[in-house]
Amino acid sequence: MAGDPVLVGVDFTGDTLRVLMTDDQGHQVADGEWPLPELADEEAWSWEVGGRIASLFADEGEHRSALAISVAAPGAVDSETGRLLASTGQDSWDGLAIVDSLKRHIGAPISAENRTLCALLAETWQGAAAGIDNVLYVSLRGVPSAALLTSGRLVRGAHLGAGALPAAPELDAAAPLDDEDLERLSGLLADVVAVLDPEMVVLDGAEAHLDQLVPLLEQVLEQVAPGPEVVRSTLGERAALIGTIRLASTLAFEGGRRG
Repeated sequence: MAGDPVLVGVDFTGDTLRVLMTDDQGHQVADGEWPLPELADEEAWSWEVGGRIASLFADEGEHRSALAISVAAPGAVDSETGRLLASTGQDSWDGLAIVDSLKRHIGAPISAENRTLCALLAETWQGAAAGIDNVLYVSLRGVPSAALLTSGRLVRGAHLGAGALPAAPELDAAAPLDDEDLERLSGLLADVVAVLDPEMVVLDGAEAHLDQLVPLLEQVLEQVAPGPEVVRSTLGERAALIGTIRLASTLAFEGGRRG
């Protein structure tokens, strides 16, 4: 018995894979999370990820198909080709052809995007910045990264590197920020805000880190770039996954596959 077709969102990091399926209205149908082993090449990645997607296509005996699939990847992504150019996950993923490798196993429209950009889309769709068109989103998980929405458009940069924060320290979620890291982060983000002039800054990370950084950044911005509201993410670690559903919905609509 065939079930209704679904939108599929995929989010992967260096060690975790998340998959979410919804109907065409965004209502959850299935959800899964698994650890990712070391995957030495593109073929290993496609079988691991494609297999996990396929495992969720069966729901109580109903074999489902995909309206569209969108993938959030760790690193610089060429959204036109669906290729992960430079991975911040496993080193072997540099150059990973995400879209082409999944299309070998799954017959559906597929797209790929950077995880931080997907998280930003989610926060402006269903999260802390819902309905706002000029937003700076900052993830403090691991190596800090940022994404910008300006006039409702994502900013990717000339070399698809917009949002990288190379001067930011890599953070340990289990340890509090020391004074040096706090100073570096607040100063770096204040400079970014002063140049980009967003309406809102959304910060995501460990609660302890946000407790330290949010009030400090508010104080610094009041001195150097007053105006934007500083808020915490409401979607947290699932933001990138939720953002892929929005992208999949758009992809399905543009491909004429809805309904």
